[in-house]
Amino acid sequence: LYGGINSTKNDSADSGYENTITQVNIGTRFEQYDDIYLSPNISAAFDSLTVQSTASDNLKKQAGDFTELYFGYGIDQDKRDRTFMPTDGHFIRFSQGLPIYADQASILNQFNVSKYYLFNEDLIGAFKLYGASINGIDDDVRLSKRLHIPSRRLRGFEAKRVGPIDKNDYVGGNYAVAANIEAALPNLLPESTQTDVSLFMDMANLWHTDYDSSVGQSSKIRSSVGVATNMFTPIGPLNFVLSQNLSKMDTDKTETFRFQIGTSF
Repeated sequence: LYGGINSTKNDSADSGYENTITQVNIGTRFEQYDDIYLSPNISAAFDSLTVQSTASDNLKKQAGDFTELYFGYGIDQDKRDRTFMPTDGHFIRFSQGLPIYADQASILNQFNVSKYYLFNEDLIGAFKLYGASINGIDDDVRLSKRLHIPSRRLRGFEAKRVGPIDKNDYVGGNYAVAANIEAALPNLLPESTQTDVSLFMDMANLWHTDYDSSVGQSSKIRSSVGVATNMFTPIGPLNFVLSQNLSKMDTDKTETFRFQIGTSF
């Protein structure tokens, strides 16, 4: 059983808007059958959204205050040998967010698949697939709820700076998909260094803007290859990514190096 109260402020110079979301949620996760987990939850949120003066007229129309109550659920099967840095097995999850009451209602669908295979003690392979869609019921999807590709799914590109653009603002999309192929080399460095190294290839796409068909749809596969390292330290895992993009849109913003504290791939 879990629950929480949080307030998050988003202020990105390239998104065209600023907003503050205050949310209350409660949920649970339990094993209904062997390795089959259910996770129902309810959340109530208030979203105060303002649009920057340089944004397009279409974005300015989306400013306002929004109240919503959502029911969400997830169904997942977990056959991994361990949850952290698995070496074998698979994980499958489908989740939905459904409006009970909302000023601007939409339905969110997400699907995740991860498959791990232990070739030998020196090589662990992984394939991951992610898909998401968000669709408005009576209105277009609110600007602050539009999809972006998670940064861990598309390395070599700046977070939230990929996809459809409306007057120089990255407005996100209605549909997102990503695939990742990884080869972990757990014994490449001495065990005393507490460092894991992996090679990866990421591919993803983010497209469609329901509120304006004239905005670039940006339907193109982005891809990158690179090396990721996880170093385990007393302050938590340190993650370094060195990458090179293979394909992109001219408007996408790329990066060759990323450093994160407290997270691991």
